Amino acid sequence: MNLSAPFILRPIMTTLLMVAVLIAGFLSYSRLPISNMPNITYPVINVSVSYPGATPETMAHAIAVPLEKQFMAIPGVTFVGSNNTLGSTSIVLQFDIDKDMTVAAQDVQSAIITAQPTLPPQLPYAPTYRKVNPAELPVIYIGLTSKTMRLTDLYTYANNVIGQRISMLNGVSQVSIFGSPLAIRIQVEPGKLAANNLTLADLAAAIALQNPNLATGQLDGAIEAPNLAVDGQIVTGPDWDKLVVAYRDEGPIRIQDLGQAVESFQNDKINVQFVNKDGARPTVLIAVQKLPTANTVAISDGIHDLLNSLKSELPAAIDLHPFFDRSESIRETISDVNMTLILALILVVFVIFLYFGKLVDTIIPAIVLPMSVIATFIVMDSLGFTLDNLSLLGLTLAIGFIIDDSIVVLENIIRRQEEGESRQEAAIEGANQIGFTIVSMTLSLIAVFIPMLLMAGLLGKILREFAITLTAITVISGLISLSLAPMLCSRFLSEKKDGDNQDTRMSKWADNINKRMRNRYRRMLVSVLDHQYTALAVLAVCMAATAMLFYYLPIDFLPDEDDGFFIAYTQIQEGGSSYRLLDVQKQVMEVISAHPAVLETVAYSSYSEYRKGQNLVRLKPIGERPPIKTVIKELNESLLKIPGIQVFMKNVPLIDLSTGQESRGDYQYALQGIFGDKVYSSAKKLISKMQNDPLFQGVNTDLEVDSPQINVNILRDKASTLGITATDIENVFNFSYSYNYVSRIETAIDQYDIILELKPSYQKGTDIFNLFWMRSSISQDLVPLSAVAKWEEALGASSINHIDQFPSATIEFNLAPGVSLDEALKRLNEFQQEVVDPSVVVQPIGAIQTFEESISTAGYLILLSIFAIYIILGMLYESFIHPITVLTTLPPATLGGLLVLLFLGLPLSMYAFLGIILLIGIVKKNGIMMVDFALENIRTKGMNPRDAILDSCMVRFRPIMMTTVAAIFGALPIAIGVGASAATRRPLGLVIIGGLLLSQLVTLFLTPILYLLLERVNQKIPWR
Repeated sequence: MNLSAPFILRPIMTTLLMVAVLIAGFLSYSRLPISNMPNITYPVINVSVSYPGATPETMAHAIAVPLEKQFMAIPGVTFVGSNNTLGSTSIVLQFDIDKDMTVAAQDVQSAIITAQPTLPPQLPYAPTYRKVNPAELPVIYIGLTSKTMRLTDLYTYANNVIGQRISMLNGVSQVSIFGSPLAIRIQVEPGKLAANNLTLADLAAAIALQNPNLATGQLDGAIEAPNLAVDGQIVTGPDWDKLVVAYRDEGPIRIQDLGQAVESFQNDKINVQFVNKDGARPTVLIAVQKLPTANTVAISDGIHDLLNSLKSELPAAIDLHPFFDRSESIRETISDVNMTLILALILVVFVIFLYFGKLVDTIIPAIVLPMSVIATFIVMDSLGFTLDNLSLLGLTLAIGFIIDDSIVVLENIIRRQEEGESRQEAAIEGANQIGFTIVSMTLSLIAVFIPMLLMAGLLGKILREFAITLTAITVISGLISLSLAPMLCSRFLSEKKDGDNQDTRMSKWADNINKRMRNRYRRMLVSVLDHQYTALAVLAVCMAATAMLFYYLPIDFLPDEDDGFFIAYTQIQEGGSSYRLLDVQKQVMEVISAHPAVLETVAYSSYSEYRKGQNLVRLKPIGERPPIKTVIKELNESLLKIPGIQVFMKNVPLIDLSTGQESRGDYQYALQGIFGDKVYSSAKKLISKMQNDPLFQGVNTDLEVDSPQINVNILRDKASTLGITATDIENVFNFSYSYNYVSRIETAIDQYDIILELKPSYQKGTDIFNLFWMRSSISQDLVPLSAVAKWEEALGASSINHIDQFPSATIEFNLAPGVSLDEALKRLNEFQQEVVDPSVVVQPIGAIQTFEESISTAGYLILLSIFAIYIILGMLYESFIHPITVLTTLPPATLGGLLVLLFLGLPLSMYAFLGIILLIGIVKKNGIMMVDFALENIRTKGMNPRDAILDSCMVRFRPIMMTTVAAIFGALPIAIGVGASAATRRPLGLVIIGGLLLSQLVTLFLTPILYLLLERVNQKIPWR
């Protein structure tokens, strides 16, 4: 059956069909969303609980444990990690990759409701959850500054006007505001309270009573029913200053007699600064995080449209600064890959022109190539794919090997026409003759991608889109090459007339070069064709060398991108104060902003913990600065000179695989166990080992168990005798230091806390404890705290962490330049054997976990690809032996790719691994073309195997050379690294070029020799 004949004989039908495909492809392309990588991440939900002033132990035991017990019972949950700090618990739940996020959210809500009765009854805020990974970088940061407005007013606009509108956009998971809302802080002196026979509890009760907001109802008269409005609430600080809270000696006691009422911040420790060439300005920062499946570019577009529409609603005094937009780097990267795609297309077409030497002969594959790419957009759109790094790289590389189909068809038709057939006869018979070869190449190439379609886990999900895209373009190319290409040949190839020499100067030159190369190749092939054992030895050496290189080469995961943005995490010693951090944070900010590569920064301190801060650093365009790794290295050297602070630099990863809380390193390594002390001691030893090893940089941990702590011990018998309860004692500290609200101001747009505390000068040491008094429930007299409690300095935890309910410590780190992840993990395993207690479980998480899962299946993936090719070819050839002949092209190709990595000092990364998979698919086409034509010679012409393979090599020499050179030129733009962010993709192109060069050099001789050897074996199998 001739599949091409209907398309050749009905050119109008073929033309209209292709025009329809072209239009549908352009429409699909316009609908495809843009992304840096496929929108695939683990479903993650973050549960947050706030209990201001509660110790980390209280948060861990009373809050985290009851919730974790319920979360662990949720189907599909794979990771439950909690971080418990002063007044805050954050629990991260990670689910199986196939878990539906909506179902997961419903399960989490049910678990929270079930755990609610076991939580502290006085908990001021109910647990809340978000479909967001707290370790994932926000998609956009927006700063608000003003020369005239208060920061609390900026916060109101950021939160109530901008933030709430952004949170309504499709795909937005969470909007975080770095700043603080307005609060009335009532700051008192404990001595003045005692002098007026008042306690903190008395004052708190009086504040609550004097600031009601109760339902007051309405009247119902004969005609009217007016509402009743009572101004029970006090709104401003001066009014609070004058509030009477008690009467003593027949005189009023006002708040201003005890201290002061200040219009301040709910969190007066946080400090946020926006720094650019104009200097530093206080700012409020908006951070937007997306849902796991949402598209970054679409969200960014929606946010920018919203900001433009809100300009009329915002005061003119507010300046908006979109500080970092992840979509900008994505657009730039996609633009680079698009340019690479176009450049590869031009280079491949140029190669075809060099070989054929005629413009008409070149135009036909030049039409087939873009048609195949455009038609693939239809498949991508229908399957909900995105235009991302992997899909566009797949299309770029596909240009190098799908051109094989049209080249083979075109070359065969031209060859038959040169032998005397008319162009229509040559098109029909040539396409029919080559049709089986095209089907064989297409199906065997698809077989390479099958294992990627079946791969499990996150990496499998990511590669699935890549594999389906390549499968689609491979099938489409085969179909178009057997339909449109022969139809165009039948209409546009020049007819050969007797005595009419239509060859151009270019075609004569190309034909002359090809004949000279083919004749030299024939002489060399004839001379080595009988050296079969030598060929076997060469094959064995290639296989052995390939296996050795797989073992020897360092293995890495995903290379870092240069997005022009990184984060510098800062921290001072455990238990460090917010004042100390602010002082050294200013020095860090000055060093970073002074670097010539830095465009602007946002620095904030004491947001979650007093001792921690962050610097968000945006660099100048890549053409105006060194690479980001160089900038980070230079800054690290400068920041090391600042005493009393640690700075951890983190570049933005291509795929953020961090698990748990915000990660300050590229990689995470967790220790957990039943016995917390053994976990903590093992973690300290392991951290010490890593910090003293040059393989690791920026080693840090969430282990914080040696912070200064004041232990207050209640003298219970004495307290009971004096009428003082434990609640009375804890309330002293609750009202003094916890920043809990005692009442609230409710306005039309928001609620504001009224916070009772000591004046800041009374919050610096324990000496003030001697001024605390409580009211006896027996005598109503005041009792000093020192009479019922003792206190002492000690060490305690400022952060308690759990993984799967057990105490844990997570170590985060970066790698030194030139160190592969595989090498680092081997060293970590050595350290683990040396210092980690046997009762402690070591659990790689995040990127390391995904890396180990992918490495464990990588070898099986390659073997499965080879086996799939063998099965497909065996069925097509109806032979057990001849597929082996084709597969002998693979070891030299793989060896060539690995040798390039070895010589250039590059690790075997995910991109390099993809290059090897694609290499397997590309190089076996040469074997198929040789073997398929040799079998046809035996079947139709009765040739012996030697003459058959020799004739096959001569006839197929030009298409083999053309397809190989075209594939090399197709991968050349990737190998060179065209574009700003192309360096990370270079290993992919380098592996393909290196593999093709060595494979071409070896297999042109090795495959024919092995064919003869295996054909003898084949002849001896009666049921072959």
